[in-house]
Amino acid sequence: MEKQNPVAKVLRIIGFAVMIGGFILAAIEGPVESDGGYNGGMTLTVLFSSFVTGMLFIGFSEVIALLQKIYLRLSQNSSSDHAMSNDRKEIEEPQVQKDWQLSPLYLDAIHEVYPGQNVKILATPFEDYCVVQIEGEENIEVLELGGFKPMKITADSEPKLFHKIQEWFSNRPSQGI
Repeated sequence: MEKQNPVAKVLRIIGFAVMIGGFILAAIEGPVESDGGYNGGMTLTVLFSSFVTGMLFIGFSEVIALLQKIYLRLSQNSSSDHAMSNDRKEIEEPQVQKDWQLSPLYLDAIHEVYPGQNVKILATPFEDYCVVQIEGEENIEVLELGGFKPMKITADSEPKLFHKIQEWFSNRPSQGI
C-alpha cells in the first residue's frame, strides 16, 4: 500500500468542501434578492469562484501526491541501486571513442569544479570521461562528464573504471597532460 501524503489529502478535502459549499451558497442565496427578484449574476459568480478555488486546491493536492510518489520511487530505487551497485558496475562499461574533443561547455564546467586552480585536462578514449591533473601534483583525477555537472570518479566509487583509465593514462606515449 502506498503511503499517501496527509497534506495532499487535506488539500483535496478542502477543495471539494469549497466547491460543495459554493454550490450550496449559490443555491440558497443566489435566487433570493431583497426585492424578491432573481439574482443570476450572484449565482454565477459564486458558482464560478467556488469551482475555480476548489479546483486550485485539488490541483495542488495532486501535485503534492505526485511528488510524494516520485520521492517514494526514488528512495526505493536508491536502496535497490545501492544493493545492486556491484552488478551495475559489471554491466555498464564505458564506450571507447578514440577521437572525441572536450567542448567549451565541458571545459567551463570542469573549471567550476576546480575554481582558482591551474588544471590540465585531457579527454580519455572512454566516452564522457576525462583526466584532470592539478598543477604541482602528480596524481590525476577522473571526471565523468555525462551528467548535469562533472562528477569525480574515485577508486572507491568505481574501481574497475578508475584503474582502466589510470592504466590508459600511464601507458600513453607522451607522459603528462
